[in-house]
Amino acid sequence: MKTLLRITLLGFLFITLNIQGQNKLHTVKDSITFFYNDLFEKLETKYLKREEVNWNSIKPFIINNATKSESLFITRLLDDINEEISFIDNYIHYNKQVKDFTNRVQQHFLNPDLALNMPNQSLIDFYQASQDIDARQPASTYKELKNSGQINLINNYELRTRLINFYESNWSNSNTANYQNSYREYLRRKMPNNIQEEIRINCGDIIIETKNSLSIKLPENCQIVLNEKEANIVLTNLLKDSELKSNLNYLAGNIHSKLTMVNSIQRRLTELKKELEQNKEK
Repeated sequence: MKTLLRITLLGFLFITLNIQGQNKLHTVKDSITFFYNDLFEKLETKYLKREEVNWNSIKPFIINNATKSESLFITRLLDDINEEISFIDNYIHYNKQVKDFTNRVQQHFLNPDLALNMPNQSLIDFYQASQDIDARQPASTYKELKNSGQINLINNYELRTRLINFYESNWSNSNTANYQNSYREYLRRKMPNNIQEEIRINCGDIIIETKNSLSIKLPENCQIVLNEKEANIVLTNLLKDSELKSNLNYLAGNIHSKLTMVNSIQRRLTELKKELEQNKEK
């Protein structure tokens, strides 16, 4: 009887999923995996000793559980997206700060005499232009849906497709987000460590912790104390370094590309959040 009950239920689930427009065979397996334990416990307790099964009483149970599960996952997806939106806002701001320092250093190369009139600030500019922030993408809920074969719980086909396309693009691991920062590597080999340490102590990242996340920014203004003679010698050498200048130009182009990409990601996230919220209200 147990075997017959399971076989019959498989056929019913297949028909039910077809009615809902999910007629791909793998969705049957996905749905059975998700509902198996809870569903069979109720069915075998209630119907095992009966000769006939009232499938009309089972169908609402299946659909109701699927709806509740979809709502739960949408809530979790929204949490991930809100976290990512917050991170991207900070990511854009930080990269804009680095871009500003990059522009300043380009001006120092164009006007070396002016830069030498303020050696400490110029050295700060050189160092801060080498700063970087790691890209990350909160995607635990999507990965759970995908790896467990439950992505089809998101019933709206267009929304499901948008989610898949967005997360599979994996922007935080793209070449644009993770370009080789040759300026950073070269500068930090050339600049004496005592000067770098002085800048790190007095001009390092400012970390702001909130309830659900943290943000990082560079200080708008900071001061360092250096030996005047050493500062001028180091700055003069940096300003004469053609390879450093070339690396800086490469960095400037990469930051522009990164900001263009992340601004696009920010718009897509905002649209995706709106669609999830609308789907949740239905």
